[in-house]
Amino acid sequence: MEKTENLPAGRGRGNSGLAWLADGWDFYIGMLPRLIPAILAVPLLSMPVYLLVDRFGSIWPGYAWMAAVIIPVEAGVTLFYIKAARGRASLRDIFYGFSIYFRALALTLIFSMMLLGGFMLLIVPGILIMLAYSFGEYALVDEDLPVRDSFLRSAAITLGHRTDLFPVLGLVVLIEIFAPSVIEIGSVKEPALAFKTGFWDVTGHALKNFVFVPWLNCSAAVAYCRLKDRADRRRPHAPGGAGEEEEDRDPPADE
Repeated sequence: MEKTENLPAGRGRGNSGLAWLADGWDFYIGMLPRLIPAILAVPLLSMPVYLLVDRFGSIWPGYAWMAAVIIPVEAGVTLFYIKAARGRASLRDIFYGFSIYFRALALTLIFSMMLLGGFMLLIVPGILIMLAYSFGEYALVDEDLPVRDSFLRSAAITLGHRTDLFPVLGLVVLIEIFAPSVIEIGSVKEPALAFKTGFWDVTGHALKNFVFVPWLNCSAAVAYCRLKDRADRRRPHAPGGAGEEEEDRDPPADE
């Protein structure tokens, strides 16, 4: 079996935003053939969203498909990346979200509303919420926790490293905002499909779905695994320091 330190979830370059991005890129390049099912799952299963919108002339059937299929698949893809970082991913992990469907749906909706409310309050609260609770879904699928405990676990895991997460999560947001799409739905009131076939539209869409999103998913999985291991190493002081915790030093990064 491959040594733990040689896996993406191992020590790598350490715990910092740039280290996770660099190790995430190595993870993506080194395991690309194994990652193909996870990379393709959401883009392919999202196609019915556009077909439903076009067929019914309403955005709501598309939303229903997303709630029924895309949300649990995204949860399963998250688990796939986590396990791939540890060297033991399985194709069936992609469908794990259906076994915890209601928790996955509830967590996604709650987190989305928290982010929306936070960003409406002068942006900064939304950023703080994102940095503290973005690993809620990771904790949900990895540790099979209730929704509330998943958020609490995320807050505990990210404690002390939230600013380090900013480069990874910031890139996720920037790519979602600025990367082009080859299909546009239009407005919620009057949805209409429009196809964009320009060179930049097609190239940008492909780079987003098949390079940048998988790379950042790899980076986030690396960050989660390392921060979780770091949090799990915390232990109580010797008698006399009840209630306090001592955190182990991070192991030295590989050269």
